[in-house]
Amino acid sequence: MAILITIIGFGIMVFLHELGHFIAAKRFGVLVHEFAIGMGPKLFSFGKGETKYSLRLLPIGGYVRLEGEGELEENDNPRSFSNLAPIKRIIILFAGAFMNILLGFLLFTFINLNAGIVPAVIESIPVEYSAEQTPFVKGDEILKLDNTKIHTFDDVSLFMSRCDEEISVTIKRDGQIKEIANFKPFKTDYGYKLGVVFETKKGSFLECAKFAVYDTIYITKAVIFALGDLISGRVGINSLSGPVEIVSVVGTVASTQSDYTFISVLMLFAMITVNLGVFNLLPFPALDGGSIIFALYELITKRKVKSEIVGYASMIGFALLMILAVIVTVGDITDLIK
Repeated sequence: MAILITIIGFGIMVFLHELGHFIAAKRFGVLVHEFAIGMGPKLFSFGKGETKYSLRLLPIGGYVRLEGEGELEENDNPRSFSNLAPIKRIIILFAGAFMNILLGFLLFTFINLNAGIVPAVIESIPVEYSAEQTPFVKGDEILKLDNTKIHTFDDVSLFMSRCDEEISVTIKRDGQIKEIANFKPFKTDYGYKLGVVFETKKGSFLECAKFAVYDTIYITKAVIFALGDLISGRVGINSLSGPVEIVSVVGTVASTQSDYTFISVLMLFAMITVNLGVFNLLPFPALDGGSIIFALYELITKRKVKSEIVGYASMIGFALLMILAVIVTVGDITDLIK
């Protein structure tokens, strides 16, 4: 069941991602040869107009094959992707990630409508953080931690996962803005904490949509921070999770007996789809972000990058991504066996 749920969830994400590319390409008159969901051997396909639509065996991605995209030779077809104006190519490339991020926003809105929203307003002080220890009181709204603006509990959580031993906290109390300087967060086995509980409340549709924007931004920032930690060596490659680990987590969440099990599964996929969208925009060859960099270079310099350079960079980038995928998957399987 966990495998099935994961395949369906990723299938929807991949479909929407490729649909974004497809719609934008069609809008600009690019010749679309194939719209494929999955990779590897074809299970079935059909043609409509100039485009072939196919479902392939391996549920590990998909693609839209455009005329002139990623070719090593120059293409003089007027409907070639490579012959479009740079700004149009950027829109087509960005459209896939946009659809993933949009899906995340819609899922977060639905989740917030059903599970409530958690603004950065203090509901209570746990017993272990008594009034003698904490400068906060019920009703305080956290506005800033150091110079970071705070909107939700997630913003607080992300900041505290990376904070120093002493921080500045800006709050609103009884309509007045106050700054608590040199506040020392409480150290626990799970990192630093403010030592408070934030309120959960029902919100209107507009409030839930606004908090969905905050949720989407939170995931985006978390992905960027995680990438920075990986590059800097703060965390190792074993911290990355692949399909095997995701199936395991989905199974754990889906098997939980709770009124919010369905919402929890949706939350997981909302986080993954935003993660997927942001990851695809990274400036790395073989990802949409890498191709966007080439298009931006042309837009700024008015000089086109040679097709063979783009093609070889994409092939090398794809090979490196496949190596990374194998390493992560082996790590997932090893952890599962342990």
